Amino acid sequence: MNVRPIQENDIEAVISLFRENYGDDYAMPEFYDPQWVKRGIYSDHIIWLVVEEDGKIVASGACILNFGDYNDLIGEIGRVVVDPDTAGKGLGRLILESVVDAADERVEFAFAEARTVHPKTQKINDRIGLVPLGVLPLHYKMKWRESVVLAGQLFGNGRTLRRIGQAEVVPAIAPLARLSLKNLDLDEAISVRENVRGYPLDTAVDIQPLTAASLMRVLKIEQGRVVEPEIFSGTHLDEGMPQLAARKANYVVATDGERVLGALGFIYYERHESVRLVELIAQEAVVKGALLNYAVNHAQEEYEAQVIECDVSAYSPRMQQTLLDMGFLPTSYVPGMVFHQTARWDIVKFAKLNTPWELGPFELTDSSREYFNLVAPAFERAAAEHENRLRALDSPALKNITPLEFYLVNRAGKAFDVAQGAELKPDALYLVVSGAFKTGERIHGQGDVLGAGLAFGEAADTGAVALENSRVFALTKPQLDAVCEAHPRLGLKLYQNLAILRG
Repeated sequence: MNVRPIQENDIEAVISLFRENYGDDYAMPEFYDPQWVKRGIYSDHIIWLVVEEDGKIVASGACILNFGDYNDLIGEIGRVVVDPDTAGKGLGRLILESVVDAADERVEFAFAEARTVHPKTQKINDRIGLVPLGVLPLHYKMKWRESVVLAGQLFGNGRTLRRIGQAEVVPAIAPLARLSLKNLDLDEAISVRENVRGYPLDTAVDIQPLTAASLMRVLKIEQGRVVEPEIFSGTHLDEGMPQLAARKANYVVATDGERVLGALGFIYYERHESVRLVELIAQEAVVKGALLNYAVNHAQEEYEAQVIECDVSAYSPRMQQTLLDMGFLPTSYVPGMVFHQTARWDIVKFAKLNTPWELGPFELTDSSREYFNLVAPAFERAAAEHENRLRALDSPALKNITPLEFYLVNRAGKAFDVAQGAELKPDALYLVVSGAFKTGERIHGQGDVLGAGLAFGEAADTGAVALENSRVFALTKPQLDAVCEAHPRLGLKLYQNLAILRG
């Protein structure tokens, strides 16, 4: 067998291999376009090899080198396909080893994404030595929203340059971290931090789009940019306005009067209806939550993003907890994925879903299912909570509430069904989600509030009886106090609205 770089006259043979394996259902239909493939052959950022046997192309694989920061030395393995008639000959592993060798010390971490509509690519990754490191649920929008399995491997100095044994994670991340370390044969302990408080989310600062003038002032801030970054990507503010525009990166800046306190960058991917947070720079810790709050609300209100994602430092439990507080959930733990200063850092991938938990056709290998069983339950619970969303109620009690604040209120209370003829207990204030209730001669329907006086120390005995099978969202006084104490600006809005309802 002969391993060699792909040539222009190999294009039709490689396209035929993809059709034999995937029919017309490959994740990237561009692969069936000879002109698109030709551009890839001559790209400076792609190492593309084929395996030839008796004059026939029997395998193809590539390593894309422009993922992440220039010094991350990350290779994205893709375009791997093997003639189905030659299975069992180790061609997939041969391709991986060959493209990594051809990268000539330019790859210390390699990864690939495998679709979950069928297990073919997952099995190829297993055979070529890329081990599962996470599951990215509903990551891409195709015929439906598809999930992918993230697989990776460390090469060369990738293992020795890691910040070995220094990771600190909150409990929700620990099972993912332990499984990833085991899969990569990294024998080290993970420090689990209990009871971590996230950054405050409602600090009062002015947030405006980045300008050329504010860019220079933000570049003088080292925290989060060159010192202890907490969010990672291949996009950075110091690339300058033209390059940021080319990447379609949006940055916003937080100020207090004339003082520039920090900035946050994000990218909207229209095709996939998703937003990625790419960089967080902050002079003071107190402004980080405010910037994240703005970005999440903007993603949901301006773009109606179905998925919001970001890669977070495995050494910042406070940032991890902040994202959990905002409704993000961990999807992957990736050891040594990025290089910063003098070491390779572990990262945690997070996602916030604003779309129904509908997986479509779904198949996993045994090794991939280990991650799915860790990742999916939390997303399934969150999806169930989304059924109780309050935003659609148009309730006067929730006037001027932002999307993130809806999530915080929803998480604080509890929705439940009330059978026809049942009376509400006098221990909470209630929002009618569906159905109808009667108090005295008055009928209350969807969006109405029962027991608003509870917030002001009044008795909460509404005497409300369900006229039909109904559903309510309930907040007890301790739950209301807790959410208002943690988020004062939200609390002020709630009390103003409830005071109007109370009359």
